[in-house]
Amino acid sequence: MKKPSAARRYASQLKQKMPQPADQPPKEHVLGSVRLFPGETAIPMPDLRLRGTVGPPGAFDDVALTTIGRMNMAGLRPDHDVLDIGCGVGRTARYLCDYLGGEAHYEGFDITEEGIVWCQNNITPMFPNFQFRYVPLTNSHYTPDQVLPAAADFEFPYPDQSFDFVFAHSVFTHLLVDVTTRYLREIARVLRPGGISYSTWFLFGEDSSPYANPIVGEMHPDPSGDFAFYNPEVPETAVGYRNTFVRQTLSTCGLSVVEPIHPGYSRLQDVIVTTK
Repeated sequence: MKKPSAARRYASQLKQKMPQPADQPPKEHVLGSVRLFPGETAIPMPDLRLRGTVGPPGAFDDVALTTIGRMNMAGLRPDHDVLDIGCGVGRTARYLCDYLGGEAHYEGFDITEEGIVWCQNNITPMFPNFQFRYVPLTNSHYTPDQVLPAAADFEFPYPDQSFDFVFAHSVFTHLLVDVTTRYLREIARVLRPGGISYSTWFLFGEDSSPYANPIVGEMHPDPSGDFAFYNPEVPETAVGYRNTFVRQTLSTCGLSVVEPIHPGYSRLQDVIVTTK
């Protein structure tokens, strides 16, 4: 697909250095004589352990820059009010600090408290229009505490029609069917008319093509055929969904797919863009 590869080339051009340990001076991203992302370079870098909570630490910048490029092609604008579902330790938020204008409003929430506290201490003081919220919910992979509230009953803590753009990177790849349906309904609720959602998935078709992420081929299908687990003992480690099932669920929730769905290939997740 041309769009994902273009985004990857864009990210490769922008990224000049691998992530550095937190005790080193802020890095700079330079393209020719132009200094890119000056706000991001002023934000401290989380330590390796925290970076590892959202994926391979060595890919921390790569994933963020690829996501920014893909969201830009999906229609993200600097004046948009943005909701980041599963914001983690601010991997994408730190670059949005440069992309979004000062009048735009960013909200991020996550079920892991440590990452949210880090963002509240290191991003919000510099960019007050960026707010982060800890939401305690149970998840067999990230927060396996059955005392915590169930995600299937969770209502996003924002009023109706609050955002122009909602994104969820590597969120639905860790959600069960009932939670996925709930989150999609909540996305539709908080989006303004004409708003955009961007989400990533592990998708499979009738013959597992054209989706080529290698993790999908290692999953164990549910008897329904609508979803599959990488580890049935800890189901939310990684969850895959049948393409047709996701399309139907999106439509039921009031979201329209912007064609085409973009296969991730290799290690990238598949991208679905929708409008309300």
